[in-house]
Amino acid sequence: MTKRAPKLPPPTRQEREAAAIAAEALAGALADPNTRGVPSVMHLDFSNPRRGECHITWSKLPGFLQVNERYSHACLPGWEYTKVEIALEMIPDLRALAEHGVRPFLPTDGKATTGDLFGVMT
Repeated sequence: MTKRAPKLPPPTRQEREAAAIAAEALAGALADPNTRGVPSVMHLDFSNPRRGECHITWSKLPGFLQVNERYSHACLPGWEYTKVEIALEMIPDLRALAEHGVRPFLPTDGKATTGDLFGVMT
């Protein structure tokens, strides 16, 4: 995670349920890429300065978005992840949100985390 999340109110029951579903769907998609569903690709060209973005979503991973080489999820607004961080951080962040109602608050450097970042696992 490299981007700082906005200050949000405590998650609702619906947000926690959506995070649980998202965590399981992402874990399943990492284990078997065929379960991602049909990809939707949109390429945006910006004229000034000359650059572009490629946005990719998948039909069976609602809320999951890839923009160029960065990944985000609607359940974790404000956070961006790299491909390596999906398994190391995004899925655990979604599970912590679902199980304990805590949102991530500490940006990391993409390495495997040790210890309890949320203060609720002990």
